Amino acid sequence: MRLARPVYESLPYLYMAIGGLAIFLFYLDPIGPRAVTAFVIGVIVEIAALTLLLRRQDCRALSREYSGETIELPSTLHG
Repeated sequence: MRLARPVYESLPYLYMAIGGLAIFLFYLDPIGPRAVTAFVIGVIVEIAALTLLLRRQDCRALSREYSGETIELPSTLHG
């Protein structure tokens, strides 16, 4: 599945908003199983958002560092 670039770039921020909302709901009513579920979902979604942001940052840094050319092996290696 392919997503449009603006949608793809906004996903980590959407995840952060969802996670923040879930943690805020836990803050409003910290008692009960719904609160614990909201907190766990919030933490997991925040970790996913941070992971996406860091992986994209690393990917962009690598793509700037390397030109994308392939390595040409000498033909003597093939016998």
